[in-house]
Amino acid sequence: MQKLSNIDGGKPFDWGKTSQDYAKYRDIYPEIFYQKIADRGLCVKGQKVLDIGTGTGVLPRNMYRFGAEWTGTDISANQIEQAIGLANSENKNIEFFACPAEEIDFPESTFDVATACQCIWYPDHKILAPKLAKVLKSGGKFLILYMAWLPYEDKIAARSEDIILKYNPSWNSAG
Repeated sequence: MQKLSNIDGGKPFDWGKTSQDYAKYRDIYPEIFYQKIADRGLCVKGQKVLDIGTGTGVLPRNMYRFGAEWTGTDISANQIEQAIGLANSENKNIEFFACPAEEIDFPESTFDVATACQCIWYPDHKILAPKLAKVLKSGGKFLILYMAWLPYEDKIAARSEDIILKYNPSWNSAG
């Protein structure tokens, strides 16, 4: 369970409690999302990629066809369990490890690319940045991927936010 002062007013949260739902419903990015990554020469054949905060492995599983060798880490053992099951059921050879991003421990210059998809606000950047600098090869890239919550532009997001605020009126991510 994590507790961060900048997220939900410091209330504890655990994405692992929703891992089965994530595995079933959260493969959400459109095809163009993955293609734009590959078109930039990232996460493609001949590269080793580290995906921190991988959750159920959505990014590595969907980018697998571009030929990179993937490793995913996540703080939640439940998320990693689902990632392994999904990758195995799809016959994708992806390594997954349960560990906080700040505790990654790979040899120097292991990866060509590191990715953080929808999770960059969780790790302690003062700890993570030097670790990524160590495990990335010279000239390696760190790709941050983020989709914004747009309740004023999307009716589904707006109604979802209404439900959240009904049960958690002090939610500090509203709007």
